[in-house]
Amino acid sequence: MEAKVVLDISSVVWDESDFKKNQSSYYCLANEFIIFVNAFEKCNNLKFVSRTEMLQNITSSFPYKLTNNPQLFDFRKRAQQFLSSRYRDFINFDAVETAVNSVPDICYDYFSDALKIEIRYLLSEMHKSENYIFCTFTTCWQDNDKLKTINAATKEHNTIIHGEDKQTIKDFYEKTFRNIFDHNPKHDSLKGVYFNGSEKVNPLSCYDERKADTTIPQKYLDDAIQYGNDFFNYDGKNRTFVCFKNHTANKYHGYDEDIDNVPQKIKEKFHK
Repeated sequence: MEAKVVLDISSVVWDESDFKKNQSSYYCLANEFIIFVNAFEKCNNLKFVSRTEMLQNITSSFPYKLTNNPQLFDFRKRAQQFLSSRYRDFINFDAVETAVNSVPDICYDYFSDALKIEIRYLLSEMHKSENYIFCTFTTCWQDNDKLKTINAATKEHNTIIHGEDKQTIKDFYEKTFRNIFDHNPKHDSLKGVYFNGSEKVNPLSCYDERKADTTIPQKYLDDAIQYGNDFFNYDGKNRTFVCFKNHTANKYHGYDEDIDNVPQKIKEKFHK
């Protein structure tokens, strides 16, 4: 199941005057952010939500001009990689602003006017959609509650607060949104290839239903590449592509896919 991640922008755009007074807390925040990125990158089906204009505003803000501070080198590098379209896919959205506020207010006074506008667009998008996860950090989150967006109605959003000994986005994702392999006996490997009427049915060669060990197909699903509503991976041992299809909630069954039915973009990803 796809989940959409919204980042607390105050974690990557800092108040320069406050930084000069409380540098140690920002070094803690930098470490917490790296914890978040490391956890995020271990999750499939997590998409980072941002307009391109917001990304441009972030990377032109403080602290990315602090080139002479070695304590922030790793943070700046990881943040710029995370926020770069060269490194990841983004969920973009139309710039529609409605009268949506948040509790607590995540649009801070020190943000530029352009960034404040982008935050308002983002809040409007969150309020009308589902499956958003708000990611923030112990150093900059002064509230123990979940983020809420408010218009005519109030909507509460899943909120993950990263820090030492805290639940990460990976922990939450695996318990809530992770795609789970759920075998369909129709694709038992013992049956081989057969026809059900005019329908050709392929087995799932990587799964031994006699042992009922889902470790291998789950790993293939975790590492699979999405194409439309399906997920694909390549099973090197059995020399076949595997296609995973959703059948209920976040449950997916799989089967060996004939190479002629594999999308060209997927073949190219696996150099096949």
